[in-house]
Amino acid sequence: MSIWNRPIAQSPYPLSLVHEGEDPKQVSVRFMGGMMVLMVIAAYAVITPVVNSGVVYLGYMFDGQVLSWPQYFEQARTYSIIWGLLGSHLGLGSMILVIWAYFRFIHRRRMEWLWSVSPGVRWRYGILCAGVALVVIGAVCTYHWMTGPGWAPINGWPLYCGMILITVPIQALAEEVMFRGYLMQLFGSIVHNVWFPIVGTALVFALFHGVQNPWLFGSRFVFGVIAGILVWRTGGLEAAVAIHIVNNLLVFALAIVTGTLVEVRTATEAPWTQTVTDTAMFAVCAMACLGLAIKMRVPIVVRKR
Repeated sequence: MSIWNRPIAQSPYPLSLVHEGEDPKQVSVRFMGGMMVLMVIAAYAVITPVVNSGVVYLGYMFDGQVLSWPQYFEQARTYSIIWGLLGSHLGLGSMILVIWAYFRFIHRRRMEWLWSVSPGVRWRYGILCAGVALVVIGAVCTYHWMTGPGWAPINGWPLYCGMILITVPIQALAEEVMFRGYLMQLFGSIVHNVWFPIVGTALVFALFHGVQNPWLFGSRFVFGVIAGILVWRTGGLEAAVAIHIVNNLLVFALAIVTGTLVEVRTATEAPWTQTVTDTAMFAVCAMACLGLAIKMRVPIVVRKR
């Protein structure tokens, strides 16, 4: 008999954490889901700042301690110092390891079931989704480039560009694994209805971005809902991960070459037009990726043995 648990056959992705032989309506299943949500939040609150601070402190030592530590850390927080970008992204990336440990040792389940209901990563589909996102989001960023401040790169911009190429995929992947992946499945084990985990994780995703005005909050919340629906209707994380990575790469790149990285990093407000534009952009990406999933016939529920 296998030591690994398996989802119930015909489960959609948001409801696939409940094991074969378990009743989704059992109080113990729901209680376990709630406890693990708290465990994820606790790990995020403790581990990500420790990793972030540790990386930034290495930069502080490497750069010769010219500033005081509080001054250095504050500049790193705003990405005025590149070690802040590295620390922030690696801090988020550490959550992938945390969730892998929870998945393996508490749920006794292989990580492949977190990637998709197939199970595993559907690489061809994910790469095609990245291509779709590159075209759509690239067109929007090009428009902003043409109507924005133009070429005014920050100091050390080649190094920053190299750093985002390495670390942004880790950061975006970690957010999707955490929110549209593990937390979505946990929320689905608490309330066995696909809309509760989709809306619930979108709300948590937006709240985790800190202080923000209603329009900026709305932009992030809508992205979370669209990404959650996409995960549900495609049976995996590939499309959401691809869109998230491409979006963050292009947004960071645009901010670096236009000299607005600090403003983008510390933004707490956005106009209503940004929410409308972002919603339209992500909706177009999602519809195209959903169309690809239908054409490629990717599985959207757990198959029978």
